[in-house]
Amino acid sequence: MQIHLKSLSFYAYHGVLPQEREVGGRYLVDLSATVSDRRAHEALCHDRLEATVNYADIYQTVCDEMAQPSALLEHVAGRMARALLAKFSEIEEVALTVTKCEPPIAGFAGQGAAVSYRLRRRLIVWDFDGTLADTSGGIVQTMQATFRRCGLPLPSPEAVRQTIGLPLSESIARLGRLEGKPLDEAVATYRELFEEIGTRNVQLFPGIAEALRRHTEAGHLQAIATSRGHLSVEQLCEKLGIRHHFHFIVACEDVACHKPDPTPVLALARMAGVAPADVEVIGDTTFDIEMGRRARAGACTGVAWGNHSPQRLLTAGADFVAEKAESL
Repeated sequence: MQIHLKSLSFYAYHGVLPQEREVGGRYLVDLSATVSDRRAHEALCHDRLEATVNYADIYQTVCDEMAQPSALLEHVAGRMARALLAKFSEIEEVALTVTKCEPPIAGFAGQGAAVSYRLRRRLIVWDFDGTLADTSGGIVQTMQATFRRCGLPLPSPEAVRQTIGLPLSESIARLGRLEGKPLDEAVATYRELFEEIGTRNVQLFPGIAEALRRHTEAGHLQAIATSRGHLSVEQLCEKLGIRHHFHFIVACEDVACHKPDPTPVLALARMAGVAPADVEVIGDTTFDIEMGRRARAGACTGVAWGNHSPQRLLTAGADFVAEKAESL
């Protein structure tokens, strides 16, 4: 289903030239907003207002954006599209045209100069450990301290790193060949020690803060799919100053099935109101890539600075492996 608002007329103050910003001029806006038939079913079949988007609210958002002066029509169109997707979760895609009716072009005899722009809602699903934040040192130290306290043979640092990305209980079970009560005790010990040992030197990888900012400015929704506990990842994101970038978090206790199962990605897609094809999964382990592939995500991107090698990520099905965060 598409909602159209046609030939919306404004007097606004956009332009590069000083007089355009002072005197202003006439503008037209045409837009269409796509809402899936599934989401709009109750409106289409049962005449229920709450199943569609209020046209008056869309119009007010356009008015608010037109009231903010910009030098370029391109910027006006971009701001408007991002604002509509940010405000209305029901909208999957926005297509719009902004027309300057009397552009300051010598001898111009046309009906206006226009910019058209189309923006589809996307969801970027990030892994946390090894992708956003460098936590491997703290994880290795905590894991070895856990095994030491429990009187178990110490796993090597490399063995620990290869289990990062799995749920904690599964990591410890693999490393120590544990089950039952000994496994439960080791998991509890790890959680206790991590707050003391594991969080000491956690930091973002270079360029990650800027990559998150770019996606936020582009109007993309961002989320985290992690095998870490929910409270732990919330606290670390707050500590690192990145929590405001994420609309959703699915952590270990939030789903019944974990990486490489597709459940975390599918759950996040439902929360965001997007199709799996409009999701990009970004991670440092084969578990992340396999999770994205099984969910039929539109893109699966590996990162080269984490716990699994670029070759392993490509073999698992990564479309691309980023060497630096600048390319994300």
